[in-house]
Amino acid sequence: MRRHLFLYLALICFIGLIAIFVVDGYMGVYDTVYVTTGEYEHTMGPGIWLRGDTGWSSGSSWGEKTFFRYEVDNRRFSSYSATIKASVWKENEKIMDLLVEDKVIRAFDKATMEWTLDSKELESKGFDVGQYTVKIERERVELKVLIGYSYPPSPPRAEIRQ
Repeated sequence: MRRHLFLYLALICFIGLIAIFVVDGYMGVYDTVYVTTGEYEHTMGPGIWLRGDTGWSSGSSWGEKTFFRYEVDNRRFSSYSATIKASVWKENEKIMDLLVEDKVIRAFDKATMEWTLDSKELESKGFDVGQYTVKIERERVELKVLIGYSYPPSPPRAEIRQ
């Protein structure tokens, strides 16, 4: 037994290091944003935000709605509470709030919030085609989704032959 003591200690240290990497890579609070424009859904998962990217862009046609789904995944042993805000910005000026919710998420549970950005509502406030930023904030996290609105393409005209 004594002869293999260092072997056992090395194995215990190795298993401990592996456990630390697994727990460290899994534990925490993670964000996933789903943006649906037209018939396409874009997913911005935790990998994007963890790389340091704080923004993502998508395009939509003016006159259409853009649908958002935001998921907060609490992978901790304790509950997590935060105020979650989503707002629309143009040229560093806040236009309107889309969502303000206080959430308490139990340990190892998820919370999902949904909202819609309607370009017709932006038009009623005097805005037009262009780039808009949807900021999603919780605690010390700020995520940005850039929505580029453009006019829908005109349908092709039928040629009249004489």
